[in-house]
Amino acid sequence: MTDEPSAEPAALEGTVVEAAQAASPSVPASAIVLRADQDEFDHKQLSTLALISPGLAGAPRGHLAMFFHYCVRTGLDPFARQIYMIGRTNWKAADNPDEPEKTWTIQTGIDGFRTVAHRAAAKAGEPISYEDTVYYDSEGNAHDVWLSKAYPAAVKVTVLRGTARFPFIARWDEFAPTYYDRKSGAYVVAKMWQQMPAHMLRKCAEAGALRMAAPQDLSGVYVDEEMERADAEGVVREAEEATRRLRAAAGLEAGNGASDGARDEPGGDSGASDQDTSAAKAAPRKRARPAKKEAPAPQQGSGPDSEEAPAAAKRAPRKRATASRRAAS
Repeated sequence: MTDEPSAEPAALEGTVVEAAQAASPSVPASAIVLRADQDEFDHKQLSTLALISPGLAGAPRGHLAMFFHYCVRTGLDPFARQIYMIGRTNWKAADNPDEPEKTWTIQTGIDGFRTVAHRAAAKAGEPISYEDTVYYDSEGNAHDVWLSKAYPAAVKVTVLRGTARFPFIARWDEFAPTYYDRKSGAYVVAKMWQQMPAHMLRKCAEAGALRMAAPQDLSGVYVDEEMERADAEGVVREAEEATRRLRAAAGLEAGNGASDGARDEPGGDSGASDQDTSAAKAAPRKRARPAKKEAPAPQQGSGPDSEEAPAAAKRAPRKRATASRRAAS
């Protein structure tokens, strides 16, 4: 990578910066603008991107090159947050060493999708428009406007480009993100999806339709709403993993209970169930309860029960003494 800007930096074709400079020649060149003479981000550009998305500081060089390619191809400005790359933990790596630790996704907002799709259609000399959005309830009934307080079951958006139609249906169960709420003890829908369910699901449907209408420019790129479910699942997986580690450290895992049973019975099976372990713990409690009731009677010499014990002890010697006298006579 080079850190030295050219004497007269030229913006890459299709970028937002190039359009701004064309409209207003007085706009000065930026130190981080994507130039036509570069094929990857330079040091200043990477430093700026790391401020916008701290996770990019540890991104592999190959993924950064791919991100640069998408910025050039779509013409979106990464420094204006029109397009960005997000890294997520790859949970498959725990079971497969060949899997990367992180997966990287190119994302943008719905406005970025619209910009790219309209620009591609205009370049091809084709008009682009939409049919009316259709909302579906859980019974499959279609609605032009969603007025119910319940969540829509699906939303259909159809993009028209030239003479072709590109319909896409987004189902609620496929896109709505959920997370575990400790207060309620159940999985709940994310806050923004609770407040604007129809609007959020429509964005997913529109993004899918626009990607079908402009696959050359939008394939491999996703809007934020499409990836929110993946983010929510990642949070749940991290929480479950942290809980598992805490239980293992506290000795609450099933394997630890089995090892306790193996210590009590050397010849026992190390895979004993939790029910056997709990029964072994309950047995000493049942034996200890009657021992506590019987112990005070012989040891204590006071109390209402202790008066009968001394009386029985006095009668026994008298009987033995009388028997001995009769035998002597």
